Amino acid sequence: MLRCSQCGKEYTPGAAGWYARLEGLGPAGRVEAPLRRTLLCAEDFRKLPPRRRMIWHEFTGRSHGPTREKRPGHLGEAG
Repeated sequence: MLRCSQCGKEYTPGAAGWYARLEGLGPAGRVEAPLRRTLLCAEDFRKLPPRRRMIWHEFTGRSHGPTREKRPGHLGEAG
């Protein structure tokens, strides 16, 4: 089960206000090294300084990264 990396609170599917980021070497590093998803609940996310919030994206439980559909000028934008 997915949990907040700071407080250990359990993620429930469909919960709003959760944030995630992927950590690891990625394509520039070792290919066999897996990326690790780190989750934060809304309360712990609000405690972060503004500059550190930039590396997090909203976690919906379905996506592996930032949802491009929510950004203007990208896929899924209604015209």
